[in-house]
Amino acid sequence: MIKPYYNHAGITIYHGDCRDVLPTLELEDLILTDPIWPNNSVGQYRALNPYHLFSEMCNCLPSSSKRLVIHLGCDSDPRFLSCVPSFLPFLRVCWLDYARPSYKGRLLYTGDIAYVFGTPPDYIKGRQVMAGMCRSSRSDRLFHRHNVDRKKDYTGRCGADLMPHPTPRRLEHVRWLVHQFSDTQVVDPFCGSGTSLIAAREHGRRAIGIEIEEKYCEIAVKRLAQEVLLL
Repeated sequence: MIKPYYNHAGITIYHGDCRDVLPTLELEDLILTDPIWPNNSVGQYRALNPYHLFSEMCNCLPSSSKRLVIHLGCDSDPRFLSCVPSFLPFLRVCWLDYARPSYKGRLLYTGDIAYVFGTPPDYIKGRQVMAGMCRSSRSDRLFHRHNVDRKKDYTGRCGADLMPHPTPRRLEHVRWLVHQFSDTQVVDPFCGSGTSLIAAREHGRRAIGIEIEEKYCEIAVKRLAQEVLLL
């Protein structure tokens, strides 16, 4: 039995490898995650094989899994998803736009994309149709980097070592995905700094996060504690 790193008010974090933890869990609703992208430029992840890691994660999913949402960049190769189990049929694509785009070389980076697999969520008031677009008007302040020369905060994809987590997702986007595609529970096998857990709690969902690096588990716990104080 794997002991939780954190367990409070319906939110649980496991410090470990998702390939070890997932088989021990009861997955009753939504698996929402942002795996290591196949084209990532983060130094600490370059030695990993994203295709193999994601494939092994998918092999750990029980056939009872209802729904899987994979959060990727707009420049990520969708063939990365070819290992999604056949018992999770493709449902739709969602566009997670930025109100203020950035650049990656010659690429105008306009946002992220979420690929949804599995059965539709319950039909409830305010969610009669499964919408396909969310626009984030701002990034989360925790992940602002300070530009000493210009004396202002800004975000970007370079200098990731200066940020609490090298690949943060926008809470506004993740909050929207949780509302659109979960009913009772959210499980994130690569939870990083805990954005999906915060979004799940805001919508009254139980949540389980798995993270292999303890320093990011610590950040997730601190963020959860801060969100409680803010409320």
